[in-house]
Amino acid sequence: MRGKLILIFTVPLTVCLLLPSIGMAQFAIPGHGAVGSNLRGIEHQTWHVFGKVIDLQGNAVREASVKVDVGYGAKFFKDLTTDVQGEFKTEYSMDASLVTSLYVKVTVTREGFHPAHEFVDFGKGDKTWEIDVMMRPDTDDSDELSAEALIQLLAPKLRITLQKDAAIGSDRKDFERGAGDFLDKHDSAKGIESLDKVVKRYPSCANCLTFLGLAMLDAGSWNSAARDFVSAAEMASSKGSRDDKVDSLVILAELENWKGEYAKAAGFLMQAKDLDPKNAFVLQEIGRTLFLQKNWEAAEDYLGQAVTAGASKDAQLLRARAYLEEGDPEAADASMNEYLGKTNIKTYPVSTRRVYSQIEARMKLRDYAKVNSVIGEPLPSLIKAVPELQGLDPASSQTELASVLKKSGETVQAFFHNFQNTISLEQVREERLNKEGKLKETLDQQFQYLLVTKAEKWGLGLEEFRTNSRGDRAAPVGLDSGLMLTSGFASTSLLFHPLYQSGASFRLLGRQALNGHDCYVVAFAQNPEKTQMLERFNTKDASVLVLFQGLAWIDSQSYGVLRLRTDLLNPQTKIRLRRQTTEITYDPVQFKQVASALWLPSEVAVTVEFRGNTYRNKHKYSDFKLFKTDAKDKVQKVDVPQQDPQQQ
Repeated sequence: MRGKLILIFTVPLTVCLLLPSIGMAQFAIPGHGAVGSNLRGIEHQTWHVFGKVIDLQGNAVREASVKVDVGYGAKFFKDLTTDVQGEFKTEYSMDASLVTSLYVKVTVTREGFHPAHEFVDFGKGDKTWEIDVMMRPDTDDSDELSAEALIQLLAPKLRITLQKDAAIGSDRKDFERGAGDFLDKHDSAKGIESLDKVVKRYPSCANCLTFLGLAMLDAGSWNSAARDFVSAAEMASSKGSRDDKVDSLVILAELENWKGEYAKAAGFLMQAKDLDPKNAFVLQEIGRTLFLQKNWEAAEDYLGQAVTAGASKDAQLLRARAYLEEGDPEAADASMNEYLGKTNIKTYPVSTRRVYSQIEARMKLRDYAKVNSVIGEPLPSLIKAVPELQGLDPASSQTELASVLKKSGETVQAFFHNFQNTISLEQVREERLNKEGKLKETLDQQFQYLLVTKAEKWGLGLEEFRTNSRGDRAAPVGLDSGLMLTSGFASTSLLFHPLYQSGASFRLLGRQALNGHDCYVVAFAQNPEKTQMLERFNTKDASVLVLFQGLAWIDSQSYGVLRLRTDLLNPQTKIRLRRQTTEITYDPVQFKQVASALWLPSEVAVTVEFRGNTYRNKHKYSDFKLFKTDAKDKVQKVDVPQQDPQQQ
């Protein structure tokens, strides 16, 4: 097949059919950027096989396993690993009289990605060129249209079209063999060999090239597939039918969506809509792309048009999600019910059941809309309720609020993006007070407290857990003796992350000095219709969703959160939960391996009034270190000094 391909798409212009510019694309041209020399007549010929592995955004994929197969028996297999630049290289020295051409199959695997393949026919020349392999993330819950869904939609109907195409002529057997391997036997790698023969004999057959591209896509050969799609789209733009043009534009749009280039994808889809305004699938994919852009209202509108035009049930489910993001749980619930019909939600996959649960949760939170929060509380009353606000210099207006939220959001985003795994000493004191406020029971415990990064859709998140001195998972005890367990403080500042700010309302109260820092004081309250951060309060008998309001002290220079206080947005009478107040103090921690200090929780106080009792837990953190994990539940032993909690 072909070799190196790098696709860089440009923004579509305003003509009937616009295609991505490939001015920077590098195609495999023997002799251009090649390695090797004319070795004919020499007993052995050396072939250099080299390349680079990248992800959909063009970033190097390092430590990927690369298997090179030139098809001459097991002894010619080469197992390689990409370096820090994602590159690999090897060479073959073979009998020049027996091996006159080289066909290479490259298979790449790495955790977190789908396997990728490239098939490169270097022909009878004496030189080779770089093989670029593109890998796509293994994210089964992605909101993008899957490659499998695109193939299933387009390949069968394209097969029927080509079976009727007289232009294929004498190569019909190769086409039928390749199509059968690809679609019937689900062996796209084998089908590519036959389909490529058809394309080579009929290079002007746009549908042949598109069909081969779909087989390439199915085999995990994304670079070759993308090159074939672009070439096919160029041909379709000049002499293809309307349907051919629409299909080409849809494919190019999905390539852009997979790369996260949603604006470019929307441009291709709008061209397809101009060609076929009532095409249900095109309308659905416009809605999906707008959804990916977080343009919820426009997404819902196009998805509604798609449903009316006869789109698949997927459009209805996506529409329910758009309603949910818009903050309209009633409409989301109605759309979900239309999607489900009379079928039981338990029969659907986990991703669908998750959406169903989210809608149910939002419906249960509707009563919160009537609650008064700190956003509307008169400042004198607020200062009286929260004595820590004494000395506040009140804000004369809200003009600075947008800037404070933007800059603090960027700081929080950078914190999570750059965070490294940490371990510290945690001292926990659990207390239970009687109705008169006197201490009734107490328990002191000590742990190694770990903050471990985990992948989230928006970037890196944090997972908190505790271990004992041996590195085994552990948890505070005390629930059986009438005490209460508390945890989960490290990610509280996510309320100010740019992706989550839309789920809350904010109010700039003013400025106040805190431990020598000039701070903006910002009040916040979660919006029950839009918040994506939902917490549960669990008891032995019940579990309820709770929302929060609170205050944040944000440094006016660094825009880091120095202190956070959260309170219940509304008491939960169902389980007799009257109060849950969490106060988090952050201090800078400097690591030798990190250039700038990380602001991490140093003290946390939690007060809960539940079923007539008051529980008060205090957490102290010290002696922070960086560490690496071998497994999630077992960490490398770290020497953490053991201290007597009573002395703290």
